[in-house]
Amino acid sequence: MSGKSHSFAAFVLIVSAGVLLSADPASPVGDTPNATQPSPRPTHEPSHLKPRIPSGRNPRVLIIVAKDNPQCELQLNRLRKPGGDFETMRSIGWKIGPESSNHIQIIDQTEVPDLIPLLNVREFPAIACVADGEIIRSFKDGCTTPLDAWTFGWLIKGTNERPKPAIPEAIRVETTGHYRLRGNHWSLEGDPNPTKQTVLGHLRGPNHGHASASYGDIESWSYEELRSLHDDLHEQEGGTVGVNYGSSQPPAANRSLDAFSGNRKALGKL
Repeated sequence: MSGKSHSFAAFVLIVSAGVLLSADPASPVGDTPNATQPSPRPTHEPSHLKPRIPSGRNPRVLIIVAKDNPQCELQLNRLRKPGGDFETMRSIGWKIGPESSNHIQIIDQTEVPDLIPLLNVREFPAIACVADGEIIRSFKDGCTTPLDAWTFGWLIKGTNERPKPAIPEAIRVETTGHYRLRGNHWSLEGDPNPTKQTVLGHLRGPNHGHASASYGDIESWSYEELRSLHDDLHEQEGGTVGVNYGSSQPPAANRSLDAFSGNRKALGKL
């Protein structure tokens, strides 16, 4: 299939499914920046969990880039190419650009210095969704999940609506083969970059202990495998529903609690 045919097919699939955010100028919900400032964070909260995030659309996805970075240029050129993901997304209402009023804000690392150590950024671009002054979801490259329209949809809505398994990206992170990887990660108790011991403690704790016990010796798993297990369990048990392709877990039965679900996810309009 030619590149043009593939792009057209992807566009038809996205629009017909009605699963990506589409803006309605008449609707203030999800299409205008939230004028309400985030509530002050508790003074006793650890300082590393209190990043200064510029106000703007709430929620929104940040693509954090570095100047003269070849990988940033490569990724953005791929997303911006004619018939590419950004063109398709804009055609159904996504706003994408450098301003904080966009659904996807492309921003230089110098403008969000607090987020760089919090996300443990080792390479750019770094991708994260922010809402109410917090990082709530992030994307990790090299974990088989491609950075495409469906990934941006998951980031801003918290729901995996990819209609079929993606063509996997090459694995560039440590893996033991115990659990399939996913690049879309939830923050853990407010921390977008928890340590391996923190993830293990959370998985063995009251939130997920009953489910993680069935996986045996998860202490021997790699960090990204543990994050992937947590994300799947979070979506199935205590958070937003996800479609877990290739997972041994059953599909979640609970309904999405996401702000863009339900009647706002109708075809063409919010």
